[in-house]
Amino acid sequence: MILINIKEWKLRHKIILHVVIIGILTAILLTFLYIKTQRNIIHTMSRQKAELVGSMIESSIFSAMKDGKLENVQTALQEIATPSDIKKIRIISPQGKILRSSEEDEIGSTVESSTLDKMNEFLSKKNLSDIIFIRPKSTIQGFHIIENRNECFNCHSPSKKINGILEVNIDYAATVALLQKNQLKGVIIALVSLVILNFVILRLFEKIINRPIFQLKDKMKKVQEGDLNIQLSSLKNDEIGSLTQSFAIMVRKLKEANHKIEELFNKQMEKAEHLASIGELAAGLAHEIRNPIAGMKGALEIINEKTDEKDIRKEIFTEILLQIEKINNIIQDLLSYAKPKEMSVNLVDPNECVKNAMKLAAPQISDKDIHFRFKGLENGTPAYIDADKIQEVILNLMLNSISAINKKGHITIDLRERNERGLEIILSDNGKGIKKEILSQIFNPFFTTKKRGTGLGLSICKKIIMAHKGSIEVKSQERKGTTFTIRLPVFQSEG
Repeated sequence: MILINIKEWKLRHKIILHVVIIGILTAILLTFLYIKTQRNIIHTMSRQKAELVGSMIESSIFSAMKDGKLENVQTALQEIATPSDIKKIRIISPQGKILRSSEEDEIGSTVESSTLDKMNEFLSKKNLSDIIFIRPKSTIQGFHIIENRNECFNCHSPSKKINGILEVNIDYAATVALLQKNQLKGVIIALVSLVILNFVILRLFEKIINRPIFQLKDKMKKVQEGDLNIQLSSLKNDEIGSLTQSFAIMVRKLKEANHKIEELFNKQMEKAEHLASIGELAAGLAHEIRNPIAGMKGALEIINEKTDEKDIRKEIFTEILLQIEKINNIIQDLLSYAKPKEMSVNLVDPNECVKNAMKLAAPQISDKDIHFRFKGLENGTPAYIDADKIQEVILNLMLNSISAINKKGHITIDLRERNERGLEIILSDNGKGIKKEILSQIFNPFFTTKKRGTGLGLSICKKIIMAHKGSIEVKSQERKGTTFTIRLPVFQSEG
């Protein structure tokens, strides 16, 4: 839940959180390094002091032995141990007996077992250089070897290598207290520096990042509300400035695109109104023309029937009747486009629509070597469609394919179920194809490349498919053929 809430935070709050976390971690790290460094300095100074005291006492001992005044050794130990931070100085035999000490009452006694263990550890080393031990309660215990030199041969046998071990105990409690006091000051300084650093970073974030982003966000909101007249200017060359420039370019292009869309929409509206007017005019004219044509056709049929087969006028009357039939078809196309019939959707077998269309198209291939290849739905799944209108669409597309094939070819109709609720009708041929430059215009009303076409067939097909809430697409290559793909959402419950 915490991670989810953090993800929902604003950018400013996220940056504040990260700055605080990084600042705290940095302060902890610096404090740790500061304390560690101070402790190392104290230990180094105490070690140097122990070594210095050892050297001084060793020099005093050798000087006293040289002069034959051993009582001066005890005096030197007591004088050197006078400072408050030097707790105790002792000269100890390798066996642990205290030979000299800044505290006279322990001379002749044996050292503590812990000190004896450390001495033995010290003597067991190959390199008998000075060694320092850190003892509890802020005490440093150092050991220094007193070698048997020529000056010592008056009192010690020349065969001995070590006359004794010098032990120096230094109390650095006062130094630790000073360190702790300085540590507290360091922590306070670090915390104050952290607060100041966070404040500076946040102010820089507010000025450099948050404020420009907020201004850009405000502009975006106005664009979202539809105001494309906003003015965007960037005075910076950083990433936010680049983002502002990109947004300004996008708004400008959006404004240009919106202007073009408005122009196109106005043109389409004018065209639609023009087509609507033509449709109404064509429908009126069709009705006015249809009745006289019907009368002419009826009269010519009677005359044609009474005309002898050998009469040369028989052929003329037959041709006139054929042309009148073509006029009727044109009028019917105009009426279908201008005033289409209402949809009559029923549960039918799509396979039957294709088969009926193939029967109606069969007479048109009598003078050509064209074969139909039909692959229907295997399970005969019924679909909710207007059977007559879908049959009209398939027939229209088949007639166009027949016209596109010169002498020999094939037309393939394939029905498929699509996404369990859709019907896909694919009709393809290997005819001459459609030129690329006119492919986008073939569904426009009154557009045709045929000498005797009305240009309404494909337009009517598209209207029928759109009425079924479907889509129709076309792909074509010259001299290779054309494929129409129809998709209909028709497999659904009756309710």
